[in-house]
Order: sequence, then C-alpha cells, then structure tokens
Amino acid sequence: MSIEIISLIGLGTLVTILFFLIFIRDSEVSKKLKIYERVIEDLNRENHNLSKNIEKLASKDKLEIKIFKEEIQKEIKSQVQTSLLPMVDSIREIEGVMLNFQDQQIARIDSLENRTKEINYVPPNVTESNERQIISQYKNGKSEAKIAKDLRIGIGEVDLILKLANLK
Repeated sequence: MSIEIISLIGLGTLVTILFFLIFIRDSEVSKKLKIYERVIEDLNRENHNLSKNIEKLASKDKLEIKIFKEEIQKEIKSQVQTSLLPMVDSIREIEGVMLNFQDQQIARIDSLENRTKEINYVPPNVTESNERQIISQYKNGKSEAKIAKDLRIGIGEVDLILKLANLK
C-alpha cells in the first residue's frame, strides 16, 4: 500500500507540477499576447494618423493643383493675347486695305461702264442716216462688206436694212 500511496502522491505531484507548468506557460503566453495587442493598437493608431495626414496632403495637393492650373491658364491667356493681338490688328489693317482696293475697283468699273455707254451711244438720227447711206451705196454698186466697213457697222445690219428696203 505504501507503494500505491507513494505512486498516487507522485502522480498527484506530477499533475500539480504539470498544472503549475501550464499555468506558468499560460501566463507567459498572456504577457506576449498583451504585448502583441499593444503593438497592434499602436500600429492601428499610427495607420489612422497616417491616413489622416494623407487625406490632408491630398486635399492640399488638390488645392495646389487647382491653383497651379489657374495660374497656367492665366499665363496662357496672357501669352495668347500678347501674341495674337498684333496679328489681329494686322489682319484688320489688311482688311481695310482690301476694302479700299475693292472700292477703287468698283469706282473704276463704274467709270469704264459710263465711258462704254458714252462710246456706244448712237443717236437716232445716225441710224436713219446709216439706212440712207447703205441704200445709196448699194444702189451705187458697193458690196455689203465694203458698206459695213465704211460705216463701221456689222454686215448683218447692212443685210437686214437691204432686205427691209426690198433691195435684196
């Protein structure tokens, strides 16, 4: 019996030691888990702070980009105005010169038309005298071509007048 009691006491001691070892091991694991929890919380806080900073920087960058775009647009407008305004002025001057030239040409055409009207104007008495001359010259034996040349009129007109006078 004594061996049995000793073995039971030994077994009890062994179980107690095992519980004690498990307890120590569990406390060490709990300490390590608490350390990991703190590290994870710190990392989460740092992550949150970094996210806030990134959002602030992004909004700042957006504002800076907008300001930069506006400045670029202003600069482009000023460059375009300084470079295109002289061109526009030159084009307007050319347009004015062309309008003056056009007016001069219209005036010349009008004067040429007036001169042409004056040159081509035939008083009614000339036509009657031409008819008499055509008839008299044809009766004198001149050809139609010669009569037209002398009177400076067309052969068709001479021919028509002779037909109307029943001479042909």
